[in-house]
Formats: sequence, C-alpha cells, structure tokens
Amino acid sequence: MIIEKSQGGFRATVPCKINLFLEVLGKKADGYHSIDTVMMAVSLVDELQITHRDDDRIELSIEFTKDSGQSLDGEDYAWQIPADQNNLIVRALGRLRNALGKPNSGASIRLIKRIPALAGLGGGSADAAAALTLGLLLWGTAEDFEKARTIASGLGSDINFFLDGQRDGFWLARCTGRGETIEPLPCSTPLHFVIAHPPRGCGTREVFAALDREVSQWSPRKPDGLIIGLEDGMIQIVGKEIFNRLEEPAKQITDWIDRSRMQIDRYDHRGQCLSGSGSARFCLCGSREQAENIVNELRSNGGMRAYYAPSWQSLGIAEQYNRVRNES
Repeated sequence: MIIEKSQGGFRATVPCKINLFLEVLGKKADGYHSIDTVMMAVSLVDELQITHRDDDRIELSIEFTKDSGQSLDGEDYAWQIPADQNNLIVRALGRLRNALGKPNSGASIRLIKRIPALAGLGGGSADAAAALTLGLLLWGTAEDFEKARTIASGLGSDINFFLDGQRDGFWLARCTGRGETIEPLPCSTPLHFVIAHPPRGCGTREVFAALDREVSQWSPRKPDGLIIGLEDGMIQIVGKEIFNRLEEPAKQITDWIDRSRMQIDRYDHRGQCLSGSGSARFCLCGSREQAENIVNELRSNGGMRAYYAPSWQSLGIAEQYNRVRNES
C-alpha cells in the first residue's frame, strides 16, 4: 500500500492480491486449512481515509466509483459490502485500540471501493491491513507494529501479507500456515495481468467445504519452479507454473469458473488461473498493450468485469510509516 498524510488524518492506497500458486496441505484440528501459496500484490486498488473522532465510535462509510464496475445482474453481490462490525476494517480498528489501551478513541473511515468482493482478491484483508496501519498513525507508535501483526493473524489469513510481503519494491511472498506466515520473495521484472471477475462470486467456506468432500487425495505440489521463474524474470516459466488447488472445487460453486476460463483462453496469454477461492481469475500477459486489449474485449463481449492490473511496487510499510509520522 501507499500511505500519505491527508487533511485531518491519513490516507492509504491499497492493492489487491492474486495467488500465483496455491496448494492445500490439509485440514487442521481447529477447522482451518494449512496452505502453501505465493501471493503477489497487483494494481487494482481501494482507497482508505481515516480521521480522528471526539467520541468513541468507529464509523465506516463506503463509496463506489465509476471505475469500480457495475453490477452485472440481479444476483451479483460484488458490491454488497457491510459497513458495520461485519467489516474487517471496523473489527481491526476495534481490536487495535483495545490493544493500545485506548478503548475510548474513535475514528471515521471513508472507503472508496474498487476491489470486488467474493472474488479471491483479498480486498477485505487489504483494507484491514490499511486500517491497522492508519490506526497506528492515529493512535500508536512504530513500536506497536507487532501488536498490529498479532491482530492481523487473528482476523484473517491474508492480512499479514499486506503488512510484511514486500521485498525490493515488489509485494511478492510465499505464505504458509493459514497464510499468516510470510516469506518475501525476489522478483526481477514487472508483470502484466488481466483480472476477470464474473457476476457470480465464491464464498471461501463453500469452496473449502467442496474441497473437503473430494474423496481423492493428491500429492502436494511445490512452487519451486514458479519462484525461480519470478526471480530470474522468465515469464514463460512463471506462466507454466501458475497453479491453484481450489480451481476444481470452485467449479462446484458456479459454472462461471469454466465459462471465464474458456473466455480467457481465446487470447494468446502466458498462463491463467483462479485467484484464491475465486471467482476472479487472472491471466499473465507479455505486455501492457496486450493486457489492455484483452480487458477491452472481455468488458465488451465476456459479460465480466475486467481490469488491467500490473504488479504493485512500493516501499515497505514500516519505512512509509516512519516517513509519514515524521511529516506529521
């Protein structure tokens, strides 16, 4: 994300993520699944603004811009996003102020939403990571970052990636456990992606439940080839090594998984895959021009939202935090 000071408070521009690799290693006693995934942040973004309140309320307002993309039919839930305690932003800030010993502190948050829900793009997790960071600017200090990390790992599997997944400018990491254990990875070149999101979403619990019902077992794959390709800038290898174990169970949730795959396969991409538990999927392109051409055609003929989303680059959160704090 990119953190800035704004009038009366602070602002963050927040990228989403795609899963270049996702393997499920098993189900744990607590009901969560152990995974091995390689996530990359890409430039489809939300914006979050936070200001101090004189009371103890945490109030969230959500706005949708023209570039968010319209609902595609009457059952399209991409923009039905709660603004109450069911939103990770509100929950994250509530837990943060308690951890900081400031339970009576309040905040107003304005979320400008572009990342669709029920997509597997981690938009809610990214927004929660931004809320924790901006909350620290409002109420805490740099020494409180470990408290934010602990809160993040307790709230959701992807949030820690958006706090600690940066290396040498790129946000790319191998994430294990439930996804909260982060190992940033090297990347030698910017990548160009198209993200396509159909009018049917996939709930994460539904997809994992479908996976658990599968009788067949599998030998877990490893992302070693993908990691080498990313480090060496070998785009063809990256495209061939893209993989998601949740692709098959997601097909049981909606036929749009196959429909969008077939739409994208009409184009000369380098590789495509479901992101997270879906229903969004992405394809890797050889250039920005190719990606933008595919986006325009999918929007016109595919019945889906489509976005050009290059790999996201920014400084690490701690470095940005210190810079903004020094400016305040």
